[in-house]
Amino acid sequence: MLDKSWNLPVMAAQMLLLLMFIFIQGTEPSPSPLYADSNYLEEDKYSPGFLTLGQKYSIAIGSTVVLPCKINETENSSHYVLAWKRDIAVLTAGTVKVTVNPRIRLMPVQGQANEHGGLSTGYNLEIRDVRVTDAGDYICQIGSMEPKEIVHTLEVLVPPKIDYVSPPAKLDVHKGAHVRLECRGSGNPTPKIIWSRRNNHLPNGEANKTGNTFDVMHATRHISGHYKCTADNRVGQPDSREIVVNVLYPPEIEVEQAVVHSGVGHEAILVCIVHAEPAPNVIWYKESTQLGTTEQHSQQVRGNRHSLIIRNVTLLDIGNYTCQASNTLGKDRGALSLSGLPTTCSFDSPTLSSYRDQYNISWTVQSYSPIREYRLFYRLQSPSKHNLLHSSGSGGGLMMDKTLDNHIYSSHQGGSYYGGSSSGSMYGGSSSGSGHLSGMSGGSEQWENVVIPEMFGDYNSLHGGHYYNAPYNYQPGTRHRMSFQMRNLQPGSNYEARVQARNDHGWNRLSSIFHFATRSEDQELEPSAQPAVHGAGLLDKKLLGSNAGTSNFHKSSTRLLLLAVTIVTFALATTRGSTAA
Repeated sequence: MLDKSWNLPVMAAQMLLLLMFIFIQGTEPSPSPLYADSNYLEEDKYSPGFLTLGQKYSIAIGSTVVLPCKINETENSSHYVLAWKRDIAVLTAGTVKVTVNPRIRLMPVQGQANEHGGLSTGYNLEIRDVRVTDAGDYICQIGSMEPKEIVHTLEVLVPPKIDYVSPPAKLDVHKGAHVRLECRGSGNPTPKIIWSRRNNHLPNGEANKTGNTFDVMHATRHISGHYKCTADNRVGQPDSREIVVNVLYPPEIEVEQAVVHSGVGHEAILVCIVHAEPAPNVIWYKESTQLGTTEQHSQQVRGNRHSLIIRNVTLLDIGNYTCQASNTLGKDRGALSLSGLPTTCSFDSPTLSSYRDQYNISWTVQSYSPIREYRLFYRLQSPSKHNLLHSSGSGGGLMMDKTLDNHIYSSHQGGSYYGGSSSGSMYGGSSSGSGHLSGMSGGSEQWENVVIPEMFGDYNSLHGGHYYNAPYNYQPGTRHRMSFQMRNLQPGSNYEARVQARNDHGWNRLSSIFHFATRSEDQELEPSAQPAVHGAGLLDKKLLGSNAGTSNFHKSSTRLLLLAVTIVTFALATTRGSTAA
């Protein structure tokens, strides 16, 4: 018995001889073409034709494809050989498989009826586990003197694969440097490279970008993160790689709250948000003294949030603080202040009054120590804007406040003190000031002010409560609320007001302007178009006397009480005298 290794060449030779023999048998010698009744013409006339059209097949790698080849069956069909070829290589001849590729096999088409009622026959070519090398043209040919053939083109689709990434995994770059990321992939069809950023948008604000390279001209801390390049050609699953971009930069500090309000016996937390790479060293200072960790002071770090916690605040803790951060690339500082002053007052009364000539204005403020008094500024609203002019308490000259929002009125400055009249200042000093803030053009545009003591609730209870709502007196908490009833206002008019508060530590900043309106005699006015946080108010001018001090306020209250007692005593005496007569 012959060795099997010799069988394949022998079989191939036999098949080739068989194929030549079949072609020779199927084609008899042809007489001269001059004869119209030649056997060649008759043979060609009755040769079978194709029922299948050549086409292109796009098949994913690893799949199975069947290339069809059907012919119409005629009387002479058996005389012709149907062969499959790839380029010039013969794969099959009739029922004989010539190629030794185990993934290729013939699939006979058994006498099926075609659409014209005739029979069709042929051989389909099946290719299993398609590979990239299988791509190309496959020819189904009928062996005749003038060969007839159809051509199928096989395209093998290959999933994407990333072949090159730069940098391979991580990139450390200094602030301000140029950053370039590169990613290339292969596959059929050629895949697209799409850039994205984990849990964030790209630095240009877009969700993704297409291209082999991704550039950032000037690196900042905001571009740090995980960047992903994804190759996708819609064949199989996309392929992706990640590159970590780490920007190195000196510390950058953001103060969470520049002014922290607290009070004696309370807790205060000062916070600095520190961004830096490499990680920074953070030191806290009170004025110029470095702070360590004690029972009074402790430091806490959570991510880039650095906190200084002051327990049981004392008067010595009130003041200015600094957080200083440094690394190998530089340092930065953040300034904070621990204040015992009240926060800025916020108006909460409605913008439209319920009455034509009255308005109950109210506001809230946060203070960790008792509020001693309020100063309310008011005027009729004017279309033009004016700076406040203030009359100084000692010299009587005018002083312009160019930054009204940040102005702090000290205790020696003049103002009308609600509850009595006196030529002295509110705080017991001497003052010859006018007691109001004048507008630049005078008239209804003048700013005036009135000082309202927090203990005014006691005075209010003695005098009928015409101007102060009793329920809103001082409460021993951090949030305080005050209201003031204004009378004799002009109907159908717009007003504006500002207010500030004083506690044991001093005056806070002036509030934003608050706008409100009184109702018209004939119709209701809509609230001012400006938001309430910028709003205003006006007091009854009859309530405003000359400057008065705190001691004068109590003296005036005593005088009024004695006058009332005298009047009552006189009335009783008169009644008794009339009865006796």
